[in-house]
Amino acid sequence: MDPIKFAIENPVKTAVGVILVLLFGVIALARIPVQLTPDVDRPVITVRTNWSGRSPEEIEKSILLEQEEKLKSVQGLWKMTSLASLGTASITLEFNVGASPDRILQEVSNKIDEVPAYPEDVDRPIIDVADTADDNAIAYLLLQAEDPHFEVATFYDYADRFLKPSLERIEGVAEIDIKGGRQHQVQVRFDPKALAQRGITISELNSALRLDNVNASAGDMANSRQDVRFRVLGQYDSLEPLRDTIIKFDEGGSPVRVADVANVELTLEKSVHFDQCKGRTSMTVFVKRKTGSNVLDIIEQVKLAVDEMNAEGGVLRSFKNDRYGLRLRMAFDDSLYIYSAIGLVRENLWIGGGLAVLVLLLFLRSLRSTLIIAVSIPISVIGTFVVMWFADRNLNVISLAGLSFAVGMVVDNAIVVLENIDRHLKLGASPARAAYEGTREVWGAILASTLTTIAVFAPVLTVQDEAGQLFYDLILAICASVALSFVVSITVIPTAAALFLRRSAEPSRVAGSVAGLFGIARVFGWLSDRWASLIYLLTYRSLSSAWLRIMLITLTMLGSVGISLMLMPPASYLPNGNKNFTFCRLSTPAGYSLMENFYVGQRIEKELEPFWRATSSEEASLNGPVIDRRTGKEYHNIPALKEFFFVVARGSVFMIGISQDPSNVEPLAAVFSKVFDVIPASKGVTSQASIFGRGSGSSNAVDIEVSSNDLVRLKAACTYLEKRLQERFSKFSVRSSPSNFNEAGPERQLQIKQEVAKRLNINVSDLALAARSMIDGSFVGDFDFAGDNIDLILIRDPAAEISPEQVAELPIAVREANGKVVMVPLGQIASFVPTEASQEIRRVEQQRAIALTITPPNNVALEQAQATILEVVDQARAEGHLGGDIAVSLSGNADRLSEVRASLMGQWTGLNWESIGSVSLSRFFLALLITYLLMTALFENFLYPLVIMFTVPLATVGGFVGLWCVHRQDATQQLDVLTMLGFVILVGVVVNNAILIVHQALNYMRGHHSEAEGDVAPMSPREAIRESVRSRMRPIFMTTCTSVFGMLPLVIAPGSGSELYRGLGSIVVGGLFFSTVFTLLVIPLLFSLVLDLSSWWKPHPNDTVSP
Repeated sequence: MDPIKFAIENPVKTAVGVILVLLFGVIALARIPVQLTPDVDRPVITVRTNWSGRSPEEIEKSILLEQEEKLKSVQGLWKMTSLASLGTASITLEFNVGASPDRILQEVSNKIDEVPAYPEDVDRPIIDVADTADDNAIAYLLLQAEDPHFEVATFYDYADRFLKPSLERIEGVAEIDIKGGRQHQVQVRFDPKALAQRGITISELNSALRLDNVNASAGDMANSRQDVRFRVLGQYDSLEPLRDTIIKFDEGGSPVRVADVANVELTLEKSVHFDQCKGRTSMTVFVKRKTGSNVLDIIEQVKLAVDEMNAEGGVLRSFKNDRYGLRLRMAFDDSLYIYSAIGLVRENLWIGGGLAVLVLLLFLRSLRSTLIIAVSIPISVIGTFVVMWFADRNLNVISLAGLSFAVGMVVDNAIVVLENIDRHLKLGASPARAAYEGTREVWGAILASTLTTIAVFAPVLTVQDEAGQLFYDLILAICASVALSFVVSITVIPTAAALFLRRSAEPSRVAGSVAGLFGIARVFGWLSDRWASLIYLLTYRSLSSAWLRIMLITLTMLGSVGISLMLMPPASYLPNGNKNFTFCRLSTPAGYSLMENFYVGQRIEKELEPFWRATSSEEASLNGPVIDRRTGKEYHNIPALKEFFFVVARGSVFMIGISQDPSNVEPLAAVFSKVFDVIPASKGVTSQASIFGRGSGSSNAVDIEVSSNDLVRLKAACTYLEKRLQERFSKFSVRSSPSNFNEAGPERQLQIKQEVAKRLNINVSDLALAARSMIDGSFVGDFDFAGDNIDLILIRDPAAEISPEQVAELPIAVREANGKVVMVPLGQIASFVPTEASQEIRRVEQQRAIALTITPPNNVALEQAQATILEVVDQARAEGHLGGDIAVSLSGNADRLSEVRASLMGQWTGLNWESIGSVSLSRFFLALLITYLLMTALFENFLYPLVIMFTVPLATVGGFVGLWCVHRQDATQQLDVLTMLGFVILVGVVVNNAILIVHQALNYMRGHHSEAEGDVAPMSPREAIRESVRSRMRPIFMTTCTSVFGMLPLVIAPGSGSELYRGLGSIVVGGLFFSTVFTLLVIPLLFSLVLDLSSWWKPHPNDTVSP
């Protein structure tokens, strides 16, 4: 069936098809999830194991080493990172992209089960799969009380029981994490002297509590038709049974109960976090979403849930009759940035579409022709939503940017078709005949251009890492819209032309009005005609001399390569975006207590008070100027802080700031750097969060992993590297993990005195239990608190406070070999050795490691920073600061950039077989090869596609010129991996103009140009080429102008999210412009040379076959 003929003869069926596409497109648009960026599948599993009160060294030796040995063999494991901190072991397993979460979860679980028995009081390991789309929360909620004297942290259990489930029930929410609260616990506060007087040791008290605090099954028994289950109940669920627990019987036979030697209290656990916002304590609630969920819908539902909880009769007002005025509010969410970013792209899409239509009107000077071509834009764009829906994709800034790029491209096919139809009309054909013949004549050319545009992306889709998954949405949007535009151009366009176009060449009244508007159309038409005449003249003159052709082609090629190499900038990984979220992470000196860190946070809050008290930028700027410590840049226009809150943990203070002006966020990093003067001995880093960074990191941050089993040499090497890197970047751009690796906190090591211990019948386990119970409390088991399990802790009565120096004087009860219980000072049983110990121990791939993270300024490319880092590392090795046993590697974004760049462009290390093989297998080269082979099949010739491929280097130099122009205006615009994709897009786009010239020239050479022209004699090659340039120049100018003006708003319009696609757009716009100008000059020359060469061995070049 001939689809062109069918569409023209059945206009109603064609119209119904268009209506159905638009209808389903609108339905799909309403159902596609909306979010900021595409989902990135990064399988990550975390194994957490708690061992209360234990030091990092103990945790490393007893837990991490055993778990790592088993987990190292999990299939698909990409990287294993472990962290031992006080009381907690954590192992993060990162897997290759595409690994099945279910399979790796099962395998990790099996490996953990293979670990030999843990120490007695170690909690069962918790295995967590990253079911969230990324590590970033999409919303931050703050819970505060109107009563300034109420400690919000005490509200944790109530919030965990009622507030948390209310939010977790929202569809699409993966996790609700509450920080800053204190959970209830039951403490058995014993009196050491009372224990000794009763003849009870701490071990005996602990055993009595453990053995009685049990629920156990006793089996079941058949009874007639039913089975009766038996259970032994003993777990404590109230304080009285706990107080009445019998520890032993004294010599007189009387029971000694817990209440006789201890006080039992329901209290709160020791604080592990402090949260505060603008002078009032708070709890922070983090909302994380599931992969594939709609961010905007989730945030809307969260806001409704918050309003419901704050309303009369809600969860918060019901707490103690709203005595304290507890309220939950949204401090930050992604919806504002998403609405702004997506709104900007939509606006650019409308503006680009409008500009493309205006260009058509100025070229065609016919409202009917313009509207016929313009109809391809909504059909192709709206139809793409159907494809995205069936492909299970979401609507985000990247996919919408792809549609915006496609706006200028989808009219290309329609322009070529309608231009040819118009030519047939002017030659006297009827509208129906002109529509059919005009479309049939060029459908092969537009099919070739469409297929090359689509096929060029096939190799890129095989990139499996994070950047490759970001490419997918952009590529899908472009390919779907371009494919639909081809269908529209051979069905809808000829049908509409047959119905609405007439032979009259008179411009419409509306077009005449446009032409009269300051003479725009007339001037535009005159310029385009003069330019066409100039190019035709140059082509005509150049074709007469073979040496001139060779010289021009050689100069063009050498110039393209030279300019490209000269303008090629250093590469970056991903753009940071302009997210309204600034953070500061301050590492306090080793050994600082949690309360001391809280005081630090309060001092910082006081320092920044003028900025969060300010109500406008003008008021905040009165406290300026502020200087960015990393770059030395001075800011005078300082935004007010809409929100400021800090979270205190052991060893660090983490601050978050939200600007009142979302368009002016950058100065906040400089504002936050003021806090480093508050604690001179502290280390820290401040930065604007990236929309792609994990957690709150920058997309261009570089991680240096330094590893060795010799901890002393490792610390010395990292101390040297940190100092040198701070000199090259700045003190505020370098962060270490662990943060205070070169500092150690105070520690007292208890070393048992063997002879004394043996005489007193006490072993190391008994000593450890006694010391832990006397100092920090030991975990006994779970206590049933209103249906929830809370900790049951055995601890010395804290009524009498003591200093670390007095711990050795604490009396403990021990049972001698003769059975007598005596009181002995702790220092008599063990020696107290003062020393220092690491606060955290980090391990990478089973070796102790320290990570140094460098966050360069936004105007410094990652590759540039990477070169500086490698220079520092090489210098350190040369000077002997890095021995052979110390391994140094770049990881994180630097590693990802190397992988993506090698995948896209190949890795060139010099003229050798390895480099040639790498480049030959790169996605860019494969895209070129696929384009060439596809055109070879379409033209049935191996030489003609080489002529067409010559447009690629011409486009490349234009792409670099476009990027250079944008970089001159905005220094933060780098050659990131999204921008690199622009060169792949160019391969599929810029060949279209050359295809039109070569295809039409071959038609003229065979005499297939048109029966309507009344001349079917074959032309000579030179005459055919000149005529091809003349006849195809107008549609080439039209398609280029519509594409360039359609994409131009994406390049020049500032705003949220524009950083993601501005660089890509500059490359495509610059490449299209340059390639069009030079294609019309160089391609005819090169094609004529190819035809001359082929004539040497082929006597009849006019018989050359083509589609």
